[in-house]
Amino acid sequence: MSESLYREFVLSKPEIAGGLWQFIKANAAAYCDRKTPLRVIVTEDERDRLDEQISFYFGVAIKRLSEEAWVDGRLFSKEAWHEELASRFLPATEIVTPSGEIVLRRQSIARGRIGVKAMATFITQVQAYAATEHGIEFD
Repeated sequence: MSESLYREFVLSKPEIAGGLWQFIKANAAAYCDRKTPLRVIVTEDERDRLDEQISFYFGVAIKRLSEEAWVDGRLFSKEAWHEELASRFLPATEIVTPSGEIVLRRQSIARGRIGVKAMATFITQVQAYAATEHGIEFD
């Protein structure tokens, strides 16, 4: 049975960086020789958004907006409110397509796409908007 190489290093103190470097030095050449180079990704250690955050966002905030927020004499669906608020409060990134077109794509709240802190900020912005623009109060 072939094992897949996987190792994580959390750089919680500077000395751990030495262990990361030793691990790379000990394995990089062998994997390059096998034509399966190692992939090194460095990112800030933040937990993925929580299921409870998603439940509150859709089950409370978006639900209340879809049931109580009248705009131009009508109510809008949960989906419409989610698109509106995500495009309003989540940062957009530019994507260049193969044809050269530049497309703006908003950040996603899908698993693995937003952290706990960013999701908390987003929910706070949504609640503030709902309160100031539509008079919706949250407990």
